[in-house]
Amino acid sequence: MARVRLDPWVYGLVLGLCVGGGVVLVSSIRFGFSAELLLIGLVLAIAFGSLGLMGAVAGRKTHVD
Repeated sequence: MARVRLDPWVYGLVLGLCVGGGVVLVSSIRFGFSAELLLIGLVLAIAFGSLGLMGAVAGRKTHVD
């Protein structure tokens, strides 16, 4: 079976979706569902995805001697 290699930003995006989804789920249980919760979840997913993307770019650019 072939293994699929994912880029690091995909792992960051998945982590962001998990954290954002958890925040939305817990907050909607406690306070009720609202559009602000969806916005917070989206911002967390974008933030973690961009951190993973920056890590991938920095990993290619830096050289360790």
